[in-house]
Amino acid sequence: MARAHAGGLTAALHAIGDHANTLVLDAFAATGARGRVEHAQLLTGDDVPRFAGLGLVASVQPEHALDDRDVADRLWAGRTDRAFAVASLHRAGARLALGSDAPVAPLDPWIALAAAVHRTADDRDRWHPEQEIDRATALGASFGVVDGATAAVTVGARADLVLTEADPTSCAPAVLRAMPVAGTLVGGRWTHRSGV
Repeated sequence: MARAHAGGLTAALHAIGDHANTLVLDAFAATGARGRVEHAQLLTGDDVPRFAGLGLVASVQPEHALDDRDVADRLWAGRTDRAFAVASLHRAGARLALGSDAPVAPLDPWIALAAAVHRTADDRDRWHPEQEIDRATALGASFGVVDGATAAVTVGARADLVLTEADPTSCAPAVLRAMPVAGTLVGGRWTHRSGV
């Protein structure tokens, strides 16, 4: 990691368990490397603020909270309040990146976004709803983690846009999860238009 950092590279390390995350954060701290922690699925309370302090991206896959909830309740009994701690990371100032971990979970970004804001996908109770984030935060974390990128639509900004048939800031959770897309533009050019 130190060599990569000295060469101008950023690191992406996978960490799922709480001890694994501590070791990964320690390695970032010791080397001065920058980058992201993939998954960050189970964290100690002391490690949550370290993401922001070290300038790291917490690259999380919210759909895994729904996929893994039963096994987590069984194997991480008594610790699941700090599993998939998306809201805790956000409150601590960490930069979030929502992803899918495809092909393990569906690639569709709306599924990940819906799981982050409403931690259930069926008729079961929401799993640790205290770790849900609001829709504006989830949309921002779904935008990407490219340095210098902004989600604002301004003159001169890169015109990669998605037009939806429903308002993602207020639609029902089921609609958000299966968001109908009316069109997409990449580099200012239409790449998809519904009904065309």
